[in-house]
Parts: sequence; structure tokens; C-alpha cells
Amino acid sequence: MKRRVMGILLTVVLAAGLLTGCGSGGAEENTGSAADAQETDAGQEKVKKESSGKAVEITWLHHFQEEGIKVWVDDMIQSFEAENPDIHINVETVPYNTYDQTLKTKIASDDAPMIFDLAGQVYYEEYAKAGHLYDVTDIEGLDHIDASYLPDGQVEGRQYAVPLDVNGYAIFYNKAVFDKYQLKVPTTLTELKEICEVLTENGVQPFAAPMQELWGLQEYVDVAGFPVFGTPDWFTDKMNLTSHFADDEEFKEAIKNYFSFKPYWGEDPFGTNWDTAQNMVATGEAAMVANGSWAIDGITAKNPDCDVRVFAMPTTDDPSGAVMILRPGNGICLYNSTDTDKLEAGKKFYSWLLSKESGESYATNGFKISTAKGVDLSFSDGLMDIQSYPAEQVWNSSGLTLFSDEYYQIFYETILNYSMENEMDVEGLCESLDNDFASIRN
Repeated sequence: MKRRVMGILLTVVLAAGLLTGCGSGGAEENTGSAADAQETDAGQEKVKKESSGKAVEITWLHHFQEEGIKVWVDDMIQSFEAENPDIHINVETVPYNTYDQTLKTKIASDDAPMIFDLAGQVYYEEYAKAGHLYDVTDIEGLDHIDASYLPDGQVEGRQYAVPLDVNGYAIFYNKAVFDKYQLKVPTTLTELKEICEVLTENGVQPFAAPMQELWGLQEYVDVAGFPVFGTPDWFTDKMNLTSHFADDEEFKEAIKNYFSFKPYWGEDPFGTNWDTAQNMVATGEAAMVANGSWAIDGITAKNPDCDVRVFAMPTTDDPSGAVMILRPGNGICLYNSTDTDKLEAGKKFYSWLLSKESGESYATNGFKISTAKGVDLSFSDGLMDIQSYPAEQVWNSSGLTLFSDEYYQIFYETILNYSMENEMDVEGLCESLDNDFASIRN
């Protein structure tokens, strides 16, 4: 919140400065000396020199919806343009579910944004091999990023994307609700279900489940299953048909665990969207939601007084099965433009986004775990919860190749369809997935 207040104060100061510079200029105001006038003229001439030449305009395309991240976006643009008056950044925001198609359409119509983000290895490979991504291996500022996360944005050893944050995928809960009913953080499946029963008995919906949106269902599947089935080759093996769902007992067990919480999703999980789910947790109507660490910003924006805390989803009745999932966020990319002026401007802004100052703004405004070195996260108890898990209870997917679009859509849509039934037909689900994956491959 401190960064947000500072941002508001900065805006007020800037606005006051603009009003002062644009005064009506009445006779009573013209009290400066000739020396003052000369100094003013010199200052104006200096500004003209600094901003001389034709301004270069570049576009930053993104899909960020969280209020805190929007503050970071504005912060980065204002600070950059103040230092680089000859470069102007246009921002275009599109919904996540249409983002990839919008980006491809813009590139095809010669209207590509200079700065944009992509959602992981499959996309980096696709766009890099098509020649759309500039190789940022040697770009200024890359040394500000924690090197352990850089492989996530590499294709054949070259850097084409840089993740600005690491997301924790877990259970986000309203601490005031837990405190009211004297609930402790669960470490086993049995303990979590006991908590759900206590909440239900007291008229509190255990989980806000935004399954009207496919990605909302995805988070519930992932937090229950990634530590179980998210091995390095799991996704590629399924896409290549070298491994089958019907033979994957660990996947079946993960799906059973995921579906076992359906009684605690509320009366209409498939009619609930993400905005509603955030409101439910923020107000205490629901106690928990399975999601990514951006949920801290989203829920807090709904209710600044809500203390959002985090715990790893238990996957077994062994406490070691409560695993915190870490996955680098979308990687920011630079378009490989043939317009040298725009490319140079884009490189400058890209380096600006890699700075520690950018990382600090990104973290504090958006409640994010920044990949920039040395960023302090003690401002958020929720983020500190994520980082509190020992190495043996952390599953990190950095550099992992996930499902491509077509497989992703079929995988989660099929689980969605089976989740709408009163009972989960795990064998039928696996057979459907195997058949659908085979039809894509063949």
C-alpha cells in the first residue's frame, strides 16, 4: 500500500507542477528579473535539446487485470518517459482469453507491439522459431535478474524472454475467518477436509471456486495435481503419446483428490467468475480459493483490510505431501522489429523493466515475488508464507514445457465436463483424454 500512496502523491506533485507552469501569466506574476528570465530560457532550451528529434512511439501489449500491476505499469512508463523524452510508450490491454490471438493478429497485420509477454516454453519456442522474438541474451540489465529463473525464457541456449516474477500456486485464505473459528493451517488432506466441515457448519463457504472461467478450474486441478503428475517430461510425453492417461495411476489419484472437494465449492462453482470469487474471500463469504499468488493483490484490492495468507495444498495424509508450487510467470519479450528506431527504443524500455527499481515496484504494488535480485518481500505476510516452505516441500517448474494451446484446451475442458457430474468417472476421463490427444497427434 505504501508504494500506491507514493504513486498518488507523485501524481499530485506532478499535476501541481504542470498547473504552475501553465499559469495565466497576469502582469502581477511577471516579477522575475532579467537573469531569471535568461535562466528560464536556458532551461527551456535544454529541455528542447533533450527532447529534440522525432519522438519514437512503441507499444506495450499486456493482459494485466490486477490493480497493483496496473500501478506498476504506469510507474514504469512515467519514470522511463521522464528519462527518455524522445520515446513514448503506448499501452494496450486485452483480456487474457483473447490475448494470444490478438498478439498473433497484430504481428500478421504488421502492427506488432514492441513489448509483450508470453506464457511459457511452448510459446517462446513457437514465436522464436517464427523470427518474432529479439534475442535478449546480451541486453543491458539482464544481470539484475536471478540467474536461476533465466532458463525458463531460453530457447536452444539463447534468451528470448525474461520472467519478471515467480508465482506460488496454493490455497489463499482469509486469515480473519480462520482466526474466528480457531482454524490452523492444514498439512494433510484429512485436516483440510475437517476445516471445510467446520466452515460449512458455521455457514461459511469453504472454497470460492471460479470455474466459470476455464483458467479458474485449471488452478484447482494444478494445485491438487502438479506435485504428483508435473514431472519434467509429463506434458511432452502425453502430447507425444509416449505416455497415456489410462495407465497413469498418479494422475488418477490427483484427479480423485481434486474432485473430492467439490462439496465445498459452493452451489454454483461453474457459474462463478474470478471477480466474484475474489469478492467472496475478501468479504469472508468464502474462506479460501485455490489460485496463483496474484490472488493476494486481487483480493486485497477488493478489501484492503483483508489479511490474505497462503498454505500449500495437502495432497496426502503425510504432511510432506503439502507442496508449494512455484512457477515463473509469463516471460516479457521484445519484438524482433526491422524498424531500427523502434527496436532501439524497445531495447531501452526492456532494460528499464529489468531493473531492481522495476522489480521493487512490481513486488510492492502487485504483491509479487519478483525475479529481480535483492527485492525485499517482508511487506507481505502472504508472500512470506510462500517462501517459508523448505526446499523438500517446493516444486519448481522453471524451464518446464507445458501443454501447447490445443492440448491445454482439451485437457482442462474435458476435466471441466467430467467435473460437472455428481461423481467423477476417472476411467472415462482418462479414456476421453487419450482419444482426444491421439486425434490431435494423428
